[in-house]
Amino acid sequence: MDPLELLVTNDLLRGLDLAGVFIMGVAAGALASRLNFDAVGFAIIGIVAGLGGGIVRDLIIGVDPPAAFDGPLYLACALAGSAFSYLIAAEATWWRRAVTGLDILAMALWAATGTAKSIGYGLEPLPAVLLGVTSAVGGGVIRDVLVGRVPAIFGGGPLYATGALVTAVATWGVVALGLPSAWVLAAVALGALLAGLAAWRRWHLPSHGEWQVTLSASQMKSLVRRVRKDERHRVALETGAIPVVDETNDDFADDSTIPDDDAAEFQRRALGDEESAGTTLPPEDPIATAGGEPTPTPADHSTPESTGPPVPPASQETPADDDRAPGDPEDDERR
Repeated sequence: MDPLELLVTNDLLRGLDLAGVFIMGVAAGALASRLNFDAVGFAIIGIVAGLGGGIVRDLIIGVDPPAAFDGPLYLACALAGSAFSYLIAAEATWWRRAVTGLDILAMALWAATGTAKSIGYGLEPLPAVLLGVTSAVGGGVIRDVLVGRVPAIFGGGPLYATGALVTAVATWGVVALGLPSAWVLAAVALGALLAGLAAWRRWHLPSHGEWQVTLSASQMKSLVRRVRKDERHRVALETGAIPVVDETNDDFADDSTIPDDDAAEFQRRALGDEESAGTTLPPEDPIATAGGEPTPTPADHSTPESTGPPVPPASQETPADDDRAPGDPEDDERR
């Protein structure tokens, strides 16, 4: 069948398409009412929401003029929907649910007609499906951007875009198989049912944060130890140049007890930097690493009991005797 029959000769689908424009105008008018828009705001938001997706689609496929401006019907339906919300303030729960259901139905209708029209103008299946989804959700995206909020299809709302995608793919299947145009209604029902169930059950697609894998510091250290041990074991078996690491002697066992100041410090100690590549890093003092006071070593010239200045090494120059005042502690020490 000719895909354009869905819009040109099929009066039922064309009437449902116009009904979808009216419904979207009503939904956009309800949003304008909550935002306290004036009459001009109601009209603009209704036209953008009801006709925006179809205009974008027609501009892409080269329809001149776009269907929204090829006659008064589409503009009249969009304005009538926004005027309905402007004149009748319905805040009942049943009314909001009815508007949501009709909005979902309009979305599925636009996905079907947009896909069929794109195929009829010679587009390949994938671009045609994409434009079908654009026809369904494009007006809502432009509406949300105009009122300064994140578009609902980006997450946290009903699965409008997913339902539109299901309808668009099913519509392409109807056209590809040459089924009667009435089967498009089944595709519309399939996408609308999915979006309606998502709105009722509050389903949503996984967000970005739900897919992230995080590791604690101890888990990261354990992973580094395992990777280092496995890699050295593999190299030793293949080349024989490096002895196999003794399983009972893990040189990274202290990672679980020595706290690191930050990730960079742990990376330097565990993996070594460029200058110390291939060399063994000296062991670190756990107390110093933890931020405590270092234990004095015999190499120090001063002791905890001494209160005077440290004795300078022999290699350093000392001031001349004439420059020292009488009774200098250093004179008494040398005597």
